[in-house]
Amino acid sequence: MTETIMKNRSSEAGFTLVEALVAIVILVFGLIAVTNLMLVAASSNSVANQATGAATVAAQRLELLKAQPFTSLTVGGDLDSDVTNFNQNDDIPGVGRIHTRWSVVSISGDAQVYFVAVRSEGTGALSGRRSRAEFTTFRSCTNISLGCPTP
Repeated sequence: MTETIMKNRSSEAGFTLVEALVAIVILVFGLIAVTNLMLVAASSNSVANQATGAATVAAQRLELLKAQPFTSLTVGGDLDSDVTNFNQNDDIPGVGRIHTRWSVVSISGDAQVYFVAVRSEGTGALSGRRSRAEFTTFRSCTNISLGCPTP
């Protein structure tokens, strides 16, 4: 009778408990790696959204400054700290808040040329400098009959 029981047991197919535990451990490590990948992808996507928003807002502000008449531009502002009338916050749906600063600097020795710089960046927890967009241009006025300063 013992021979019959032994033959029946040896013909049984399946996994041992150790094999099942090893498979579970491998599966858990794989799931942890995929979870980490998802977190990195989500944070990168958030920063990319804020960077796109910052570039759009900075470009809009620069275009507004370029569209203003030269004589109505006010010299001042700072890109590193907030100066009254030279910064703004924009809340963009799906992106978040974008903080923009700009400066208008008179070029020394030439009253007809201004250097204009605009910097925008996201205010999200993961963005900041990673989402920064900065644009610069020169503005000049040479038509004295329109009120431009004399050279």
